[in-house]
Amino acid sequence: MPIQQQDLPPPPKKGIFGHSQQPQGPSVSDLTSDMNTFSRRLRLLEEGFTNLRRFFQVTEENILAKNKHYSAEIKTINSDITEIRKEMQETRDKLVLVIRELQTCARKEEVKVLEKYINLWNPVKFVTQNEVEQIIDEVLEKKGSNKTN
Repeated sequence: MPIQQQDLPPPPKKGIFGHSQQPQGPSVSDLTSDMNTFSRRLRLLEEGFTNLRRFFQVTEENILAKNKHYSAEIKTINSDITEIRKEMQETRDKLVLVIRELQTCARKEEVKVLEKYINLWNPVKFVTQNEVEQIIDEVLEKKGSNKTN
């Protein structure tokens, strides 16, 4: 591969008297100002990283506190849900008992049949055994008092 002109370093420049110019190094004041600039930038970066660390630390603490709070709330909600489930089961059991009791009760049609029989017999006009005995005693007394008169 042939060497191209672009790959070659530039030829040394010659000064007024034909001597080649030697590059001068940076001055001490330039180095000092550069060092001061780098030092200032480094301090700013370190301060920025310190602030970021504090921010992340506070954020992490907040997240942990919220996590603890939410965990406590979740436990409370779970216990409430468990209690509600127990109450619902008790309510279902009681409802089943009420349904069973209602199934043993008389239906509307049966009550109407009984009502017809009661109206037919008219039990209000029935007398008790004591009432009958009392009536008999009164009748016998009247007859006995009528015979003696």
